[in-house]
Amino acid sequence: MSADLQSALIDIVLWLYRGFFMPGDQLLANFPGLYFASHGRIVSGLVSAVIWLGALALLVVIWRFLRDLDSALAALIVRLYEELQRAVRVVARRVRLAFRSYALERQARLAQPEVSELPALSGVQLEILQHHAALPPGHLLTPPDIANTLGMRLADVERALGALRKLSLVERTFGAGDGEDGYRMTRAGAVLLAACSQHGAGSKRIEPTLGSV
Repeated sequence: MSADLQSALIDIVLWLYRGFFMPGDQLLANFPGLYFASHGRIVSGLVSAVIWLGALALLVVIWRFLRDLDSALAALIVRLYEELQRAVRVVARRVRLAFRSYALERQARLAQPEVSELPALSGVQLEILQHHAALPPGHLLTPPDIANTLGMRLADVERALGALRKLSLVERTFGAGDGEDGYRMTRAGAVLLAACSQHGAGSKRIEPTLGSV
């Protein structure tokens, strides 16, 4: 072994030796009564050993505390992330439902005829619509059927049907039932009749004429 290597090893041992006794020496220097000339190094070594063991135990406690704190923070972050994801899903679902509901309501409003823009109907016109509403599927009403039941002149009935037809409340089918024109109520007429149902009254039933629809 070379002299340089031996010198380096000796320096390391001396450094460790002094470092080990340094806590005891520093403490005993502040309390001269605890230092005994014959046993000074022994007392310093015992004090240093206690201090170094206490420091090691403190490091272990600190390391465990930091490890537990890290685990708790990681669990808290994961829990907060999951709660945030759940909240985002709930908000997104509610927003989708709100937009879907708004779209359906808007579609329903656009599909519904604007009844409020139609002119007011006379009592005869409203009664004609009410009788059309009672028709079974595939049946039509002819002007003579309506005139006979309501006890009106045929010309007045035809005039009322013409006005309803201009408003698109009834539609005309040619050649229904013995070659006479028949009428049936449109969707717009049904909506208007529903809006005016509070003004309706009971009336005689008109027997419908079967015609091709």
